[in-house]
Formats: sequence, C-alpha cells, structure tokens
Amino acid sequence: MTSTPRLTRPLLLGAVVVALASASTGCSWFDHKSDYQSSTENRSLEVPPDLDMPDTTAATSLPPVTGLGGAQAAAGPEITLAGSATEAYPRIGTALEGIPGVVVNGRAEALGSYDVTYKGQSFLIRVQDSQGGSRLMALSPDGRILNSGPAAELMAAIKAKL
Repeated sequence: MTSTPRLTRPLLLGAVVVALASASTGCSWFDHKSDYQSSTENRSLEVPPDLDMPDTTAATSLPPVTGLGGAQAAAGPEITLAGSATEAYPRIGTALEGIPGVVVNGRAEALGSYDVTYKGQSFLIRVQDSQGGSRLMALSPDGRILNSGPAAELMAAIKAKL
C-alpha cells in the first residue's frame, strides 16, 4: 500500500520553492522601462549657458531727456521755496493767475498741484515738501520733470512772481 501523503509532501515542497523563487525574481520580469521612459525626448531640458539669463546690459540705460521744444530756461527743472508746500500752494495759485497766457484747468490742493496749459502745452505744476522748505516743479502727463520749452518758461515766470 502506498501512502499519498508521502508523495504529496515533496511535490508540495517543490511547489512552494518554485513559488518563492518566482516571486522574488518575477518582479524583474515586469519591472522594465517603457518606451516613453527611455526615449530621448523625456530627458530634462538643457539650456545653453548664454540663454539662462536675459541680456541686461541695456536694461537700465535711459534715453536722454528731451524737452518739448524751446530753449532751456534759467530757472531749471525745479524751484526751491521757503516754507512748507501747504503754505506755498496758495502763493503759487496767485502767481499763476497773474501770468498772461496761463490757463488753470484744475486744482488739487491735497496733491499740491495745478493742471495748467501754457503756450499750447498742458502739464502739472506741483509743489511738495522738501528738506528745509518746498520745491516746485513742472511735470509732463507721464510724470517726467519738464525742464525746457513752455514749462521752463512758466517756471521762470512763477519764480519771478514769487
């Protein structure tokens, strides 16, 4: 009489050994790189050294300031006044009213500015506090200080009135 458990044990032990061996090495059968992972298009981007930063050699150069015509007035781009901007604002308004050809388009006392037109040019006359007094300047619509043309002529006339 032959015993079935005697034949089954070696077969069962062999099956377990084969299962363990295939489990430990079987992952490598499925762990391969796909085509997209090994493609050259998937490499990281390499930027040439001269292209990694923008060219900033001319980034801070400013164009020369040109006036809107006319000669440079003797007053320069701004006038220094004694007293605060709050004290000087009404005096500037009185001086502007006394200069022929000046049209005051608007006033902003909180900003210390007058919107004026003089000899066909519109600009702001602005007074602001400065060290030891206040300063008066003519500003273009884009915020540049005007130092020539009708703005400079008006600044010279205001200086003469004050």
